[in-house]
Amino acid sequence: MTCKQLSSGLILLLLLLATPPATGAEQSAAEANKLSKMLDEMYRAKSSRNKMSMTVKTPHYTRKLVMTSLSRGMDDTLIRILTPRKERGIATLKRGNEMWNFLPKIRKTIRVPPSMMMGSWMGSDLTNDDLVRATSWERDYAIRWDRPRPGNRCLQYVPKPKAPVTWSRVVACFRSSDNLPTVVEYFDEKKRKARSIRYTEVKSLGGRSLPTRMEIIPHLGDRKNNRTTIDILEVAWDVAVTNADFSQAALRRSR
Repeated sequence: MTCKQLSSGLILLLLLLATPPATGAEQSAAEANKLSKMLDEMYRAKSSRNKMSMTVKTPHYTRKLVMTSLSRGMDDTLIRILTPRKERGIATLKRGNEMWNFLPKIRKTIRVPPSMMMGSWMGSDLTNDDLVRATSWERDYAIRWDRPRPGNRCLQYVPKPKAPVTWSRVVACFRSSDNLPTVVEYFDEKKRKARSIRYTEVKSLGGRSLPTRMEIIPHLGDRKNNRTTIDILEVAWDVAVTNADFSQAALRRSR
């Protein structure tokens, strides 16, 4: 924990002690925001190093990648492909809301412009925006409770006026027993369910109980028969990192 985080925690504690208990409505809103923050931070820490596989299935082919990911908080991430051999060394760097890809065969770094944020990442059903999270739940969406489902309680995200977002609505459901997510559903501007992300295979990762499998399922258009499955294989939390680990030079390293 940094001095800044510690100071923020102490300030929050003092504010809580100095204010009267919240009403039922305030508690409900606060709990919804807390649950939403848990979803954002579920696979995050002060820093982390992960190894994962990504399997992309289409009606025409199946493709599997193994990669590593180094992250710091929610702002910085460096992803590097390990296998297959022909794609080894391809890397993606995210810093804040900016993103770059490195293509080792041509030794070229390419910045991903805002207009390409909804484009596919590495041919999968993940978008560049999924990695960068250029949209912010707290800034761009109003968070409210949705209708519960069997064994789950759910949140609904509705865009705030003039928010620069793609989805007209997002619904996220969590197991009532432990608040772990089970599914997140995304609805387009015509209010059609466009995509779902399912969370399964709960295991202990570095002392945390987490879903280790995410399945991204498109429901519309040319990709509606596709599936992208991400399996988390290894995690190390709170690893030592520096600014240099998220630099353009780090992006271009072969390993």
